Amino acid sequence: MYICICNALKDKELAAASSNARTVADVFRRCGSRPQCGKCLPDVAQIIEDVRAMEDDQLPLAAE
Repeated sequence: MYICICNALKDKELAAASSNARTVADVFRRCGSRPQCGKCLPDVAQIIEDVRAMEDDQLPLAAE
């Protein structure tokens, strides 16, 4: 599904670029683009949070 219409960026592409990203700007840089109208910024921020949560869930537990 398209998230950023201005740059034709889809959710899967943005999610892949969100791995270890700190900011929305990082994600756009990794996709080789810049935000245009800004309507997608909250959605991209949510994708970053979702990817972080998934990555945190996949971390191995520390040995006791």
